[in-house]
Amino acid sequence: MSQFDFGAGPNAAEQRERIKRLVRRAAAPAVLLVVLAVLGVGSFYTLNAGEEAVVTRFGSYLTTVQNPGLHFKWPFVDQIYAVNVEGIRRQEFGFRSNEPAYLNTSPMVSEDFIESESLMLTGDENLVNADWAILYKVNHSYNFLFKVQRPEATLSVIAESAYRRVVASHVLDDVLTDRKDEIQREVMADLQAICDKYEMGVLITGVQLQDAMPPDPVREAFLDVSSAKEEQQSKINEAMKYENERLPIASGEAVKLVNDAEAYKQRRINEAEGAVSRYKAIEAEYAAYPDIMRTRLYQEMIREVLPRVKNVYFVDESGETVKFLPIGPSAVLPQQPSS
Repeated sequence: MSQFDFGAGPNAAEQRERIKRLVRRAAAPAVLLVVLAVLGVGSFYTLNAGEEAVVTRFGSYLTTVQNPGLHFKWPFVDQIYAVNVEGIRRQEFGFRSNEPAYLNTSPMVSEDFIESESLMLTGDENLVNADWAILYKVNHSYNFLFKVQRPEATLSVIAESAYRRVVASHVLDDVLTDRKDEIQREVMADLQAICDKYEMGVLITGVQLQDAMPPDPVREAFLDVSSAKEEQQSKINEAMKYENERLPIASGEAVKLVNDAEAYKQRRINEAEGAVSRYKAIEAEYAAYPDIMRTRLYQEMIREVLPRVKNVYFVDESGETVKFLPIGPSAVLPQQPSS
């Protein structure tokens, strides 16, 4: 028999009625407690660091909460949409990596090749396979949630269109070699302008062109061309090195020659000026004492000339040689007549 079985006596009905009243009295506070618990749990929400909460009331935008921590909301009335506005997000084109949604800005290694996204046409009508990625973050949470449907899918379409448009304005060599940075800047500016126009609430933080290669049928020929260009640049660098080595030496030699010429010029000028001064001094003395100066000049001439001659010939008034006088050790001596 159950503990609540009171039998069929006259007190049984009274006992059952009493129990029903007790149950009804206890149920009301229990229900109230459950309702209060539900309301309490649904009246608060927590924001993590780097998150914003867009609050709507009855489906209409109310406010944006930016401070992390515990916040109050009206249950069943307010709806909370938390958005991470600090994490860097990445979309990949031409490949897929196994990284999470929020990443740093370092380039990633391609893992799965997707040619339909990477194959594009350059400005000189060549095909190129380019693996690339965009880095972005949310800078306006309300716009990101409500201005555009499926904002990340829309951003993917816009990014691919912008990248293909920029690549189509450059020749193949620009994409493959030395103008990658310029292309990345152009794509970033173009993509940001479109996002601002659509009010997507997205800030583009970077564009990364990771791998760019011609399609397989022409890859070998392109590698040959690239090798030739590298060899050409190597030769240019060697020539520049030789020029940088020889030019200072040649410049130094030129300066030395100029300095030597200037020194010789100045020496000759000084000698000429000295000769002129000496001539003018002699001229003045000759004008004052012509006989004495004439004799002196003759003697000086003889003193200068005679040491350089081997023989001196004496000529009489008729112009015939009468005898000669040997001068110096190498002079030729006359033969004495035999007795």
